[in-house]
Amino acid sequence: MKICIENFGAIKKRVEIEPKPLTIFCGTNNTGKTYALYVLNALMDSRFVATFEWAKQHAKTLMDERRVMLPLSELLSPQAIRDAEANIAGSLKQTLSQFFVADAVLTDEAKFEVSLNLAEIEEPLASFDFTLGEKSDRNAKETLQFRCRIIASTKNIGLSLDGDWTSNNQVEHALNQVLMELYCPIRRGRSLLLPAERTGINLFFRELNSRRAALLRHVTSQTLDTNELLKDIIVSRYPQPIHDYIEFMNAQPEIKRQSSEAFADLAMWLQKEVLRVKYKVDRYGDISISPLRSKTDLGLHLGSSTAKTFFGLWSYLNHLARIGDCLMIDEPELNLHPRNQRAIARLLAELVNRGIRVVVSTHSDYMVREWGNLMMLSDDFAGRDALAKRHDLSAAQWLSPNKVAAYEFDAGGMQVMQVSASSGIKTRLFDESIEQINAAAQDIFFARQASVPEEMDPV
Repeated sequence: MKICIENFGAIKKRVEIEPKPLTIFCGTNNTGKTYALYVLNALMDSRFVATFEWAKQHAKTLMDERRVMLPLSELLSPQAIRDAEANIAGSLKQTLSQFFVADAVLTDEAKFEVSLNLAEIEEPLASFDFTLGEKSDRNAKETLQFRCRIIASTKNIGLSLDGDWTSNNQVEHALNQVLMELYCPIRRGRSLLLPAERTGINLFFRELNSRRAALLRHVTSQTLDTNELLKDIIVSRYPQPIHDYIEFMNAQPEIKRQSSEAFADLAMWLQKEVLRVKYKVDRYGDISISPLRSKTDLGLHLGSSTAKTFFGLWSYLNHLARIGDCLMIDEPELNLHPRNQRAIARLLAELVNRGIRVVVSTHSDYMVREWGNLMMLSDDFAGRDALAKRHDLSAAQWLSPNKVAAYEFDAGGMQVMQVSASSGIKTRLFDESIEQINAAAQDIFFARQASVPEEMDPV
C-alpha cells in the first residue's frame, strides 16, 4: 500500500509513502513529519471506515437472506481496486479535519491518493476470517454477529448474519468494515501512537481528560447550558492521537490487568537497561516508580524526565502488545542520552523482527545510524558475529533492508532515503549538519592556533 499527500500543512509538494515494517520519518523542523505520521495513524485507525458502493449493493440482500456467497473477483478486479482506492482516499480527506480537530479549510486544498497492492491483499486471504459482534439495542443479552470468510478453493467470499439485525445501515457499516480489513492488511492489529506530548500527558492525564474537564468547567460556571455541555463532552479538544493517548493513560487500571506474554520481556529490559526504575500502577491508576534495588516508591512526578517519558511504551509492551500491531512514536529520542537513543533503536528493531510494525518521526541521527548498523549486519560476512558481539548488537535486532522505509522531509517535500545492507541508511541532512559543525570547529581551532604568538625562548 502507498499513500500520497500533497498541499497538506507543511507538505506542499507531492510525497509518496509506502509503509514497511519499520518506517522512518526524519528531516528538519516544521516540514510535515508529524502530519504524515498522523495521516498514517488515521488510515490505520480501526474507527476509520470508508464507504463502498459494493457494501450498499449487498446490504439488503444479506439482511434478507442471512447467508450469502459472492465471487471474490467482484472485489479484486482492476476496476474494483481503483474504486476502492478512490473511496478510501476520499473518505480519508473528509475525516482528517475532524481527526486533527481543525476547521474543514485544513484539507480544502489538500490531495490524498491511496494505491493498493494486490499481492499484499491476496497473500493473507487464505486465512481471512473477520467476525464482528455487538449487543442489540432492544435486548442487551442478544448478540448480533457478522462474519466474513474467504473460501480459497472456490474463490468466493462468504457472508453471514446471526441475531436480530434490524437496520440496513448496520449491515452496510459491517460490510464497509470488512472491506477496509480486506483492502488494507496493515490495519489488522491495534494501532497506538505515542505523541511527542506524552511526557506532560503522563503526569497530567486526569486533568487533560476532556470529558472530565468539560464537566468541571460547566458545573463551576454561574450558568449551566446543557447544549454547550453536551457539545463539550462529545467533541474532543485535542487531535485524535493525543485524545487517544489521554484515554490510554486514564485506562491504566483496566490495562494493568492484561498481560503481553510475547513482549513483556522487552518491557522488563526497558526498565532494567534504559530507565533504571520499575513502574507500578495501583488500582486507581496512580503511577509510581522505584529505583532498581530499592524498596522506596516515588510518585512519577519525582522521577527522571526519562522515566516520565517512557511509561507509555513500557505499559504497552508489558500489557497490550501483540503480533500484528502498529506502534507509532513521535520523537522516540525524547530526553535520552545518545547511548540510550541507540538502545531504544535496537529495542524497536527487535519489535519489528517479532512482528510489530513501527513508524517513527525522529530528529536523532544516533537512532537512524544504529538502524543502519543493524541493516549492515543482516548480510553475512567474515567476522560479522564477533563484531556484533563486541558492539552488543544482538542477532534478534538485525534488520533486513526490505523491512525498512526511510523518508527525509525538507523544503515542503520529501525524499526517499537510500537503505541497503552495504551502507545502512544515507542521511543527507544529518550528514550536512554534522559536516558543518565539524568544519566550524576545525576552522575555529586552527584560527586560534594561528593567532597565538610563538613562545619566546627563555632568557
